[in-house]
Amino acid sequence: MADSNNFDPIPALEDEIRRYETEHIASLSFSRDLEKRFQRETGAARARMLLVQGLLSLLAYDFFIVGDYFMAPANIERAAIVRFGIITPLVLLVAMLVKSRRSAFLRESATSILCVLGAISILYLHHDVSASVSVDAQTGLILVLLVANCMLRIDLPYAAATSVIITILDAISLVSDAQLPVSNKMVSGGMLAWVAMLTFTANYTMSRERRFSYLLQLRGRLQRRMLAEANAELLALSSTDRLTGLPNRRAYDTRLHELWQLSLERRHPISVVMVDVDHFKKLNDTHGHPYGDRVLQRVGSLLQQALRAEDDFVARFGGEEFVILLPDAEPHTAFKVAERIRTLVQVAGSPALQRDSIIPAQDVWATVSCGVATAWPTATLDPHRLIADADAAMYRAKREGRNRVCAAPLQHTTGKIAVFPAVAGRG
Repeated sequence: MADSNNFDPIPALEDEIRRYETEHIASLSFSRDLEKRFQRETGAARARMLLVQGLLSLLAYDFFIVGDYFMAPANIERAAIVRFGIITPLVLLVAMLVKSRRSAFLRESATSILCVLGAISILYLHHDVSASVSVDAQTGLILVLLVANCMLRIDLPYAAATSVIITILDAISLVSDAQLPVSNKMVSGGMLAWVAMLTFTANYTMSRERRFSYLLQLRGRLQRRMLAEANAELLALSSTDRLTGLPNRRAYDTRLHELWQLSLERRHPISVVMVDVDHFKKLNDTHGHPYGDRVLQRVGSLLQQALRAEDDFVARFGGEEFVILLPDAEPHTAFKVAERIRTLVQVAGSPALQRDSIIPAQDVWATVSCGVATAWPTATLDPHRLIADADAAMYRAKREGRNRVCAAPLQHTTGKIAVFPAVAGRG
C-alpha cells in the first residue's frame, strides 16, 4: 500500500521491526523513507512535549535564584542577569521555534544548545566561590543531564554531544577551581561522568522503546487499512453484477431500504421502473449466448445514461431483468424516464453483428418492456409491494405487445393503468 509519497512502507517496516527485535543495541535511525515518515507523524507530538517540559524546566531553573541568594548573596545581581536576562529569553525563543514545528534538526539542536548553555551558566555562577558552592554546581549539572537525557529525551546524537560537552566543561571548571580539594574534584568529576553515562543509556533505552512502539503502531494501522480496503473491495464485488458492472440484487435490496426511509422522512414519492429485455431467449438462440451477454451489457449502459440525477439507482434484478429506483419522482416523471429507456434501447440496444451473420428478423432486435409504479411511503406501506406493482405493470406491457411502457395504479389510489405506445420500429 502506498502512502502520500508513493512509498510502500510494509517491506521496510517489517525489516526494521525484525532488526529491533533481534539487535538490542543498534542504530536507532530507520531507513530514509521510513525515518521521514516517523519525523512527519511524530513531530507535532514531540514539539508539544518539548514545549511543555521545557517550560517546566525553565521554571525550576529560575527558581534556583533562591539558592543563589543564600549561597552567594554578593553575586545575586549577576545570577539574576544570567537567569532572567539571558537564559530565560533564549528558552522562550526556542519555545517559539519548537511551537512552529520546524525541522527536527532545528528542534533538537536548539534544545541541546539550551541545555549546554544552562550548564555553562551554572558553572559560571558557582565557579571559584567556595567549596560548598562548587559542590552545589555539580548537583546543578546532574539536574541538567537528567533534564536533557531523561525528561526532554533529546534525540540520541544530540544527547551524546550534550553529555560529552557538559562533562568536558565540568572537568575544565574543576581543574581551574581553587576552592575544592583534589579529592573532591576527583569524586565530583567522576560522579558527573557516571551520571552522564547512565542518563545517556536511559535516553537510548527510552528512544528505542519509543521508536519500536511507533513501528508496531504503524504496522497495526497499515494492516487495519489494508484489511478495510480488502473488505471494501470484497463488498463492492459482492454488490456488483460481473457481466454488466451494475449493482446486483443484493445492492438493490440495501438501496431500496435506504431510499424508502429517506422518502418516508421527507414525505416525497418514490418510483420504480422494471425493465425486461424482449425476446431474450430468441436472441440467445439466434446469435448465441455471447451476443446475448453483449446485449445485456449494452442495455445496462443505456439504463445508466437514462437516469436523471445522482440519487437515481439502477441494478440488474436477475437474468434479463433490470430495476430502476427513482427517489422524489412523481408518476409523470417516472413515465418519461421509462419511455426514454425504451427509446434508447430500441435505437441503440442491439450490438453490431459479425459480418457473416444473417440479418435478424424484426422480432429479434433488442427492445425492452417497462413497468412503472409510484408510491408515497407510509409507516404501514410495504416497499416490496411497490416493486410487485412495477413488475406486474411490466408483464402487462409484455402481454400488450412488448416494446412499451405500462404504469401500475398508485398505491392507495384508484386509476387506470397508463400506457405509453411504442413508436414505430423494429419491435
